[in-house]
Amino acid sequence: MEVSTNNYSYFVGIDMAKKKFDACIINGLGKKVIHKVFIKSPNSFDDFLIWVKDQTNSTNVLFIMEYTGIYSRLLWFYLQDNSCDLVMESGFKVNRSAGIRKGKNDKVDGYLIANYGFEKRHTLQLTANYDEDLFVLHDLLSNRKRLIDQIKAVEVPLNEFKEYATKKTNDLLQEINKAAIEGLKKSLKEIDKAIDTLIQENDEWEENIKYGSSVKGISKIMICWMIVYTRNFCPEFNARKFASLAGIAPFDFTSGTSVNKGNHVSHFSHKFLKGLLHMAAITALTHDLKIKTYYKKKKEAEGKKGFVAINNVKNKLVQLVFALVRTKSMYESDFVHKLAA
Repeated sequence: MEVSTNNYSYFVGIDMAKKKFDACIINGLGKKVIHKVFIKSPNSFDDFLIWVKDQTNSTNVLFIMEYTGIYSRLLWFYLQDNSCDLVMESGFKVNRSAGIRKGKNDKVDGYLIANYGFEKRHTLQLTANYDEDLFVLHDLLSNRKRLIDQIKAVEVPLNEFKEYATKKTNDLLQEINKAAIEGLKKSLKEIDKAIDTLIQENDEWEENIKYGSSVKGISKIMICWMIVYTRNFCPEFNARKFASLAGIAPFDFTSGTSVNKGNHVSHFSHKFLKGLLHMAAITALTHDLKIKTYYKKKKEAEGKKGFVAINNVKNKLVQLVFALVRTKSMYESDFVHKLAA
């Protein structure tokens, strides 16, 4: 990821919404220049870039935009396709940087985003150029998760009806929902086929999935999610950063001599990834003797509580996956490092 230079002449903050976006420009001295609302249309991005060039008369411009999911994606792609310097930032971080706020509107938010870029210009990193296949993989995985959730939402109550409802009610509901369940399961199979096809088109993904999923408990789908959030295990995204994202990395909480709350994971995390890693840890404990021994050591020898020891296992699995991908190696449960031999 390229580090942004700090000598930009103008900073453009973009507050993205579903139907429109607000663009606010401040200059290199932090002074507000102009604000304009753009209604989304086939030509709105072109109009926006022409407007920025007219207002700044400069190519030394930094664009800053919050992640707003799919709503911000097309403008993100458009700006990078036009060789613009762009920073995509978490809305949470932008809002936290603003201090106490007693109100908000889109214009204020636009200037807030632009000012965030101005104040952080010495440390901001430009957003890496997008990889469309990564976004396609993310969308397929997200859709897959929604389908599984919908299948559960329909099937679980129906299974309860089999045991506790009358035969007439059960037979009626089973028949009514049969087509819906079959349709959802058919769509799930099509999603899995599309994911497999996409993986086959990306040799590096296929290779990383082979190495990462050799760890017991780590599935192909788990590695796919890791590929999405690490941009295919890019060098600047290490195991510790991923553990922090997934909410399994411990952080200390101390201050002076009076505050010492010990090490705890943060709730500022990706809860879904944390859940996937939890299931991976449970599976690994069942099927990998080395992981089971490691868990017992943490719990019995070191006296850690159950969930703390499980969290250690999650971190162990993440470290293993990153190490295997980095060294292009398959997992060996009986492997002993030469320095530990």
